[in-house]
Amino acid sequence: MKFKKITAAVMLAVYMVLLNFNAYAEVLPNFNQINLYDEYTYSDVNSGEWYYYYVGFAYEYGIMSGTSEGYFEPGGRITIAEAITVAARLNAMYYGNNINLSSQRDYAFNNHYTGRLGTVDGGAKYTVPTYGRIEVSDGDNYFGDTPKSNHYIRMEGVGTQSSSAMSWFVPYLTYAASEGIVTPTEFSGRYSSPATRSELAHILYRALPECYSRINEISPIPDVNSASSYYAEILKMYEAGVLTGSDEYGTFYPNSYVQRCEAAAMVSRILNTDLRVQFTLNQNKPYVTLNYTWRYPYNGRTFGINVDISYYDYNYFVSKPRTYNNYAVYAQDVADETALYTISEALRGMAIENGFTSDYDIAGFIAAFVQALEYQDDMLYKGYREYPKYPFETLFEQGGDCEDTSVLLAKMLKQLGFGAVLLVSESHMAVGVQTSGRGNLSYGGVEYYYVETTESGWRLGEVPGDMVGENMEVVYI
Repeated sequence: MKFKKITAAVMLAVYMVLLNFNAYAEVLPNFNQINLYDEYTYSDVNSGEWYYYYVGFAYEYGIMSGTSEGYFEPGGRITIAEAITVAARLNAMYYGNNINLSSQRDYAFNNHYTGRLGTVDGGAKYTVPTYGRIEVSDGDNYFGDTPKSNHYIRMEGVGTQSSSAMSWFVPYLTYAASEGIVTPTEFSGRYSSPATRSELAHILYRALPECYSRINEISPIPDVNSASSYYAEILKMYEAGVLTGSDEYGTFYPNSYVQRCEAAAMVSRILNTDLRVQFTLNQNKPYVTLNYTWRYPYNGRTFGINVDISYYDYNYFVSKPRTYNNYAVYAQDVADETALYTISEALRGMAIENGFTSDYDIAGFIAAFVQALEYQDDMLYKGYREYPKYPFETLFEQGGDCEDTSVLLAKMLKQLGFGAVLLVSESHMAVGVQTSGRGNLSYGGVEYYYVETTESGWRLGEVPGDMVGENMEVVYI
């Protein structure tokens, strides 16, 4: 098998994206203006902001509204529940359907729902359409089915304050599932979580799949390819001018979260084809210059290094499937060996030039580089409880959690000839490294220094208090 070799590279010349607004049609059929919008509608949407008219268009046609009276919260994140609601409204208006929010069936909501119908004392009531069935139990669990799927919708853990806080969403979810916009269990347990850019594109595309005529010929999107989730939908939305990317290369950032103002722009371009953008992408391979700083010794001077990395190389790893039962896989992929070795050798050279010549100091110098990366919680940054990353992803995103930084450090040290292993406990991961010193833990007749990777200030051999006595499995890479 021929493996792709990745190298740190030089920034190429930049060409601007050619953007221009062209009229192709007007508002899609069956959409009518139902609200009036002006600069006083939302106190937090200034008429000078780029998104002012997009917010207004989405509001006037009843697709998006504010988060409270007089506030749109343009910089807030749109949740998956809100994205599905928007998609349901788009679909219902376009096809002339009705999302029935009237009181045709009352369902009670409390912590001990015992019947499918009827009244429960003290329960907060809400209504759902006649075409779906909803059951509630244990306060955080909703179940329903639809005539089309006959599968249950599971909404476990949707409410962070109280379960009734999500009752407004039930009719929209039921409708979206019945119309095939989402599958009944597609986002179970994550409805109150922020939507990623790729998830929002997928949900909105599914609302009106026949309404995306091609107006652009799109070259490869830097960070989305055929192996990426929802690639087909994202590409069609680029081709239709609904999505343009975040820069002249069309970089999409599929796993980043979406601001409400950005969602309003997408909705407006879906509704009104006059607003869709005809553009071309820069054909040159895009690079990003990443700046890293760290201290060594930990009360010593500050060091820094700049690295140019290709979006395409990063996307190669982003698109790879995840595995959760063998973290050694992330350190063993050979595709990033050239790039990581280049950086590792540069760091070793910096250490030696500054008088850190022992094995202990060289390994400590590189550990300090990794420790200075940002700690990034998987749920907050990726929307998943666990999302292990390849070392190249951790470098590019300049952060990760304990397994991400441990895999990165172990691989960098091993490339330089150090013996390095992963130390895995039930809730944490660190690195064991061999140097010319004795080390402070032994396994299989070999002594290792314990290395903490998630916070600056830990020397080789220092063990956090909560890890003392912890059972750890040794994983070879």
